[in-house]
Amino acid sequence: MRRILILPLVAAAVACAPSRSEVVVYWTFGGLSCADAGVATIRVDIAHEVLTPNQFTCAQASQGASLGTYLNGDYQLTVSGLDANGTLAYQSSQTLSVRSGKDNTFPIDVPAVAATSGDVTLHWSFAGRTCAQAGITVVHASVDNTVLTDASDNPNLPCSQSGVDGTTVSPLTPGQHTFDLVGIDASGAARYALNGYTVTAVAGQTAVYNPDLAPAAPTTASANLTWSFDGKSCAAATVDHVTIMVDPDGSGNGGVNAGTVACNTSGIEGASVDGLTEGTHSFAILGIRTLSDGPHLLYRTHNPPSRTFAIGLITDVFVSAESPP
Repeated sequence: MRRILILPLVAAAVACAPSRSEVVVYWTFGGLSCADAGVATIRVDIAHEVLTPNQFTCAQASQGASLGTYLNGDYQLTVSGLDANGTLAYQSSQTLSVRSGKDNTFPIDVPAVAATSGDVTLHWSFAGRTCAQAGITVVHASVDNTVLTDASDNPNLPCSQSGVDGTTVSPLTPGQHTFDLVGIDASGAARYALNGYTVTAVAGQTAVYNPDLAPAAPTTASANLTWSFDGKSCAAATVDHVTIMVDPDGSGNGGVNAGTVACNTSGIEGASVDGLTEGTHSFAILGIRTLSDGPHLLYRTHNPPSRTFAIGLITDVFVSAESPP
């Protein structure tokens, strides 16, 4: 096992021995420091060697590291840069030729990996008409049951921007995605809608689609809830019914009782809540087990999750409940 030493801001001295030499690696990412490149974690691997530690934060090792001492020979080194979400953003593999009696210091510039996400541009219309012709000023949109919002968490996307009717959604993972779209007029009323519109995102590319919304007049939003109890299923938690609370306080108490439903319905552990107003709503659940002497409360949500809702759209919400401390 070889122990990695994090380098200080000045160059480390190279320790030499008759048959072993210290290997020092300095890194940049696309010509930038890890901080400027958005690299949160750096991982170092050498084939057939065990390094400890083999990963550390940008703050811990912004310059590079000493990888230990090695016999003369060639070694396969891989340096990986991961972003704050743990996604691989930079990676380089190369051979280090280690030789005694020489400076085995290697500067490495790690290139960005190939694009792993794509963009989707939607050019929408309304029964074949433009935004202006249909009198539509904003569009509510969701992708995979998550409402799209701007930087201010506003779901009112401009119907037309810089003379173009539509919007671009980025980044999206490669593969199929589903959009729901609702056209809203200047009075705030929904006039057009399109549900279940599927697109395919391609890594490193912008895919263009032309959804045409049909006349419709939805007035409320919906939530698609799924749940668990201390991370367990309904059966494992012995919960047979769930009471749903809308907009409880921060500890899961109070709010509007949206009803009690079976915990598992035809294999689905969740339920839909309709009739929601536009805006932000939170949810809590009560996990109930029914015995001969009546219902018993086994689980309660302690930290209600919140989501943004828009008229005519369905938003997925996962709600967990915990047993009493």
